[in-house]
Amino acid sequence: MRCLLLSALLVLPSLARSADVTAYLPADTDVVVTMQVRQIAESELGMKIGKELIKELLGSSKQATAAVEATGLDPLKDLEIVTVGMDLDKTDNPRPFALLEGKWDVKKVEDAIAAYSKANPAKLALIKVGEKTAFKLPGSLQHDTMFGAVLDDTKMVIAGTEKDLTAAFAAAEGKRKPAISKELADLLATAKSNAPIFGRAWVKGKLGELKLPNEKLQAQVANVDWATAAVTIGKDVSLLVTINTPDEPTAQLVSDLLGAAIGLLRLQLLVVVEDQPELKPLNELLRATRTAPSGKTVLAAGTVKGQSIEKALKVAAAAKK
Repeated sequence: MRCLLLSALLVLPSLARSADVTAYLPADTDVVVTMQVRQIAESELGMKIGKELIKELLGSSKQATAAVEATGLDPLKDLEIVTVGMDLDKTDNPRPFALLEGKWDVKKVEDAIAAYSKANPAKLALIKVGEKTAFKLPGSLQHDTMFGAVLDDTKMVIAGTEKDLTAAFAAAEGKRKPAISKELADLLATAKSNAPIFGRAWVKGKLGELKLPNEKLQAQVANVDWATAAVTIGKDVSLLVTINTPDEPTAQLVSDLLGAAIGLLRLQLLVVVEDQPELKPLNELLRATRTAPSGKTVLAAGTVKGQSIEKALKVAAAAKK
């Protein structure tokens, strides 16, 4: 319990410079994840495998990968902060909103995107959104298409719809007020962290369809209103998840049930790891994770060795060849 409480000290006011993202986020955003790219790159593990690590983080979206590739920017050098917003009601076909912050020459980046579009028309097409220059990122299906634009010399955006892209243009001009829920806005204002990867989610009423290995835990997650996750990267990688419940008895129950579910998931993963060795770091993290109640909240913390992640990335890279 003491270790978990010490880990909770990570969730402190952050001094990192960032735009006020609330005005940029789509109205239906439930989850916001912030990645401090420079901090990841300058960590001990990041200096060894930073390029591969950032590539994996961005690689979950082919459109995001194509957008960054098209700009000609080096994520480790030119990007400082990436903020991702997601809608929990659209997890089957996720099209996250991403605000990329850094410093670049707008004309140079726009010229690079235009050249990329000519060379890769199936990956990126130049378009106009209103009177603004933008680009379209086709997906494998029509509804997978995403949109992007360079807003200015410090901000770039990738959005799931033209409507969300138009809203981002308005936010950059100071003409849009925050449209996200008051609950999420309050959580973003109060839950801060110095961790290089930090996620915050307002989940009340959003977890009914979540498939969990324990029916009792399935019933109790309906009582959770918000959760945060802080990922610290040094020589190793540590995770701290904080879950808020209505009262202390519920927190104790959720902690016990979550601990049991993690144990079951780890046993199930042991079988999968035999065929997918790149998942070994996840198994190691689950084995190290401990849960404990702290007042009305539940803390879950674990660590995975940096060497394990290095090996996993090499296995994943070899499998793609």
